[in-house]
Amino acid sequence: MNDAKERRRPLWHNVLLVGLLLAIVGLGTSSLIFSGWTQLESTTPEKAALCFNDELALMEDQRAYLTIAESGKVEVQRKLEKPQPSKLVALHLLAYETGSSRLARVRFPFWFIQVKTTNNVNLGTLVSLLAQDWTHLDLKVTEHDLMRRGPGLVLDHTRSDGGRIVLWSE
Repeated sequence: MNDAKERRRPLWHNVLLVGLLLAIVGLGTSSLIFSGWTQLESTTPEKAALCFNDELALMEDQRAYLTIAESGKVEVQRKLEKPQPSKLVALHLLAYETGSSRLARVRFPFWFIQVKTTNNVNLGTLVSLLAQDWTHLDLKVTEHDLMRRGPGLVLDHTRSDGGRIVLWSE
């Protein structure tokens, strides 16, 4: 009877080790993918402002699809949507955090946005998070809405502490 217990333990340990190994490989793969999508750099507010100006100049004074009012309410500019959806390739994020003086550039492939957005977690949730305002949580913007908006400026928001975020789709 002791022999049977001793044989089961190695099997259980092997299953646990395989599960742990798969988790480590999954985390490593995710980290590798996200690091390829993200660039972080320390910079001055002046250099960050130049980066924002450069990106916005490429969008030729487009109106933002999403705006955050003084009250924190997220407003969706539905009149910018087209009847037919466009094929989008990526969603870009440029963000400057004043406390850490860090500028983040992220390029999310649009397939990732489609996989990660659901009816409960979508672009409206992301915008509310970035605005740091959960009282005006907006769950109305989906990847399909972005496709109807088409390529262009999605959000340009500066917080009261000087932090800034710009989202655009291509």
